[in-house]
Amino acid sequence: MDEEAAAEYKERMETADPSVERFRGCNEHKGMPGTMTDPENPDSEGIAFLAKIVGDLQTYAKVSGEGSVSYCANVIKSLRWPGAVTVAKGGKFVNVYVGHGLKRGDTSFSPTEPPEVLKDPVDQPENPEPTPLEAPEEPVEEDTDGGEGGDEDEEN
Repeated sequence: MDEEAAAEYKERMETADPSVERFRGCNEHKGMPGTMTDPENPDSEGIAFLAKIVGDLQTYAKVSGEGSVSYCANVIKSLRWPGAVTVAKGGKFVNVYVGHGLKRGDTSFSPTEPPEVLKDPVDQPENPEPTPLEAPEEPVEEDTDGGEGGDEDEEN
């Protein structure tokens, strides 16, 4: 490929998929389709993140010194990258990603359904030990002859 064709190809790729600053504000990210922010304007881009405050929202006075303290945390979840979450509290933050490395809405994003949850099996009845250490006590068999003589012949 000559240099002119390579430059033309690079220009076409740049217009089709422009490069953007990696670190930018949440409001500058392109929204996910189907997540409208303005119901009256169906052409609105939507949102790219969900933000939530979790924990104790109450502010407490500090015991030592001036000011107050809050024990809540901010949680930001990405809608474009399923599994990407950021948690921030008191100026400290952590980014966590547990996913498949695929963007939602990508042509290669097709997660499978989890397998069906099966019912618990029926409990089996309790059986005696097949090889006990001591021989079990044999019950005395009932007399099935009906007579008291045993093997004696009956006279008719």
